[in-house]
Amino acid sequence: MKTRKFFLYLIIYVGINLFASCENEIPYTPPYREPQLIMNALLDAGEHENFVFLSVSGIEGISHVETASLTLYINGQLAETPEELPPLKPIGSLDVVYDPDAPLNNLPEIAKRKKYRITTTLNPGDNIRLEAIAENGKYHATAEVTVPYPVNTIQVDTCLARLKEYNGWNTYRQFKITLQDRPNEKNHYRLDIRNDITVYGQYNNYKDTIVYSRYTDLINREDIILTDGKPSNSEDYEDDPFGSYIENKYNVFTDGRFSGSTCTLKVYTQLYNNDYSGLYNVTRRSKSITVRLLSISEAEFRYLKALNYLESDNYEEALMEPVIIPSNVKGGLGFVGISSETRMTMQLPDEIIDNENLPPYTQ
Repeated sequence: MKTRKFFLYLIIYVGINLFASCENEIPYTPPYREPQLIMNALLDAGEHENFVFLSVSGIEGISHVETASLTLYINGQLAETPEELPPLKPIGSLDVVYDPDAPLNNLPEIAKRKKYRITTTLNPGDNIRLEAIAENGKYHATAEVTVPYPVNTIQVDTCLARLKEYNGWNTYRQFKITLQDRPNEKNHYRLDIRNDITVYGQYNNYKDTIVYSRYTDLINREDIILTDGKPSNSEDYEDDPFGSYIENKYNVFTDGRFSGSTCTLKVYTQLYNNDYSGLYNVTRRSKSITVRLLSISEAEFRYLKALNYLESDNYEEALMEPVIIPSNVKGGLGFVGISSETRMTMQLPDEIIDNENLPPYTQ
């Protein structure tokens, strides 16, 4: 990756020096814009809890809101006044300067966002409206979305398969997910696979501790739908000298290639057999895998596709077309999306570890 980018920057540098005809700098001061309330949320009708974030825009970055309230309406009726959650206590090196009387001190602005928890059940077909008021009425923003309908069922087949990565061939878990498209409409989807791991062991002072981890990375390069008709392998990726490949990190796709019929997606995940919990005297590891197929709106599809570009190491703002991030918040900025899901969960056998029969250095 670094080698490809080095040659790319070298070509740009040579071109600029060859064709440069003016060395005078033109001063540019962007026009001042009034701060606006930012509302962001990706709601999921399949979850028991959903979260909404509020902040304020600025010239150099976002800033936090001092006072705000959020209201949820479903089908025009007041449904909930979501609870505001307290800011997280800083960890690591920041822990020594934590002030319980001023919990926002020493936190980055992104961590100071107002966070609200929604517990109301959201159902397919519901019209959802979020209304936020901040700073004693100075800011007033709303967002309105409709919960899409999910597909009826999905079929999931798994096996272990060898896959070539940068460091050679390794064993991965292969998934083949079959779905039936909803007929007579244009549909947008997102694939999500969760590897949830629970480790039981001990931490400081031999205290019994449970560590929960969730991994969502997957490899989709061989699937024609998830790659938008451009499947590849490890050799193709390594032979991309200009870094033009943009990975579909959020695994979004449309029914354009299988409208009204079935399709099968093929992806891979790691096995996650290694223990990164940081515990010792581990006695048990539990693992479950949840495959979720989310039905999303066209706006959320475009939003996540834009994030694929912006979060890619290969995206070069100076060389590629500008990416426009959709916003559906009236009176402010941000994006509120909502999905409905069809899921299948697989519980793998627990791994029981007998520490009494292990050598001391392995415990």
